[in-house]
Amino acid sequence: MKPEFRTHTNIRWILVLLWVVCSTRAVKAQCPAGSTLNTARTYSSGETVCITTAFSGNITLNNGATMVIISGGNYTGNLDAKKGSTVTVQLGGTFAPSNANNFAGALANNGTVSGSISVDDGASVTNNGSFTWGASWNQNKALTVTNTGCGTMTFSQNTNVKDNAQILNSGVLNFAQGLTTDNGTTIKNWGRITFSGDINIGGSFENQNKAIIKGSNNTISSNKTGDSLINTGMITVSGGLTSSTRTRNEGLLVVGGSYSINGESFRINNSNAYVRVAGSLSNNGQIQGNGSLYVVAGIVNNQTISGNGPAAMLTVNQSSVPGTVFALNYNTGLVSKDTNNYTPTMSSPASCSVLAEQLSSLQAVYNNGQVQLNWWAYAQANARSFTIEYSLDGSSFNPAGKMAAAYTTNAPTPYSYVDTPGVTGTVYYRVRETGLNGNYYYSNIVVIKIGNTLPVNTAVFPNPFKDLLQISMQLEKAGVIQVALFDASGRLVKKVQQQGLLGRNTIVMSNLTALLPGIYLVQVKADKHTSFEKLIK
Repeated sequence: MKPEFRTHTNIRWILVLLWVVCSTRAVKAQCPAGSTLNTARTYSSGETVCITTAFSGNITLNNGATMVIISGGNYTGNLDAKKGSTVTVQLGGTFAPSNANNFAGALANNGTVSGSISVDDGASVTNNGSFTWGASWNQNKALTVTNTGCGTMTFSQNTNVKDNAQILNSGVLNFAQGLTTDNGTTIKNWGRITFSGDINIGGSFENQNKAIIKGSNNTISSNKTGDSLINTGMITVSGGLTSSTRTRNEGLLVVGGSYSINGESFRINNSNAYVRVAGSLSNNGQIQGNGSLYVVAGIVNNQTISGNGPAAMLTVNQSSVPGTVFALNYNTGLVSKDTNNYTPTMSSPASCSVLAEQLSSLQAVYNNGQVQLNWWAYAQANARSFTIEYSLDGSSFNPAGKMAAAYTTNAPTPYSYVDTPGVTGTVYYRVRETGLNGNYYYSNIVVIKIGNTLPVNTAVFPNPFKDLLQISMQLEKAGVIQVALFDASGRLVKKVQQQGLLGRNTIVMSNLTALLPGIYLVQVKADKHTSFEKLIK
């Protein structure tokens, strides 16, 4: 739960981070500050490995570690991603691991993902690019997969989803073969979803746009309380369908074969709602509503088929219906509806609207109980606002604050947000950009350790500088001090390191005469504390 004593302050960041440029040209994708480039090893909390080229080394990401794949990067090695780790694929990057068994981190894709990936507890997947699950996706884990409005995701083999997993689709989602889900699983669709094989859905399925089921023998069942099959858009089933779950149809449901309704209520829930069955209809439940029911073959009614009342009757295309009936409007001239001549009135489709440009990599600095988050928005013609979100588990995010976008300009614009989390331990942050049309774009996730860090008091002088810099620090305990100097393009130009002692320490960085005039950034690290300061030469 969000602490009541959380406070935050919005400020416009005037320092320049590693990814700053001083002209009005757009900033291109690059590695976050302090990244290790293309190196095979184990990465711990707070460390980042950045993939900039084709790389196949073996990498382990422990809790709090991050992998970033920038444009032109292509990771094909063996990856062990622990719970709490993060993999971010930027536009133009490729994540195609040879083996990523038991992936338990957070994967955010804006580029291309393929290869062999199996998930473990704690994993989450957000796709805004192209994502192909290359291996059989038989998961017995709690997992959330989000395919955004601009994402295309394909499950290339049989898919077996269990244990409270969620599949949330706003883009294009393809199941190339069969799908089986257990009770407790959820599928929600605001985009276009295609099932090329048979489905056996044991949880809930909610369709608000277009769903195409090409299998010949399909079942939907659930022991969930409440409606488990909900359609406000259009669902077309090529073969037969059996449903043993509470159903609410407020759009178009077309079944190409026979349809069996077993033991539960089936509501055709508004005057525009339409069910068309090309084969026979076998009703062993409670069909009720004020829409239309069109059955080509016969109707076997072992329970009840009824309208909502004399003023809201259910229209059927037959001259009579056997069994228990009430408030039916028999209309043998009822027009047969399909996806070409039917318009849903209650659907809620998502669309792909790429924001003018994307966000830079999010940076975070913790100091004296506050977290400063820094990022760049490139072109902002379509941007409305930025919502800063935090999480204590790396999965469930809550808003920490909100900032308006400077959407009157398309120039690269720096933003900063200072948050006082009021907690200790690991905190995850991300930024959500909201477009003028309501669509979202998320930054990468950064991980910050709150509390138990090394307090420092830092001063850097002179500024402007010529040949040398002096960095003065007051340490409350001994520790290694690292000082790095970067130019405006993010290139490391100088680095010094020394053992710091309790009390006041001075580090001298000399031989800087040859550096060109311009803006520089000095980064000072002591234990888990990192600070930045803008300098001019």
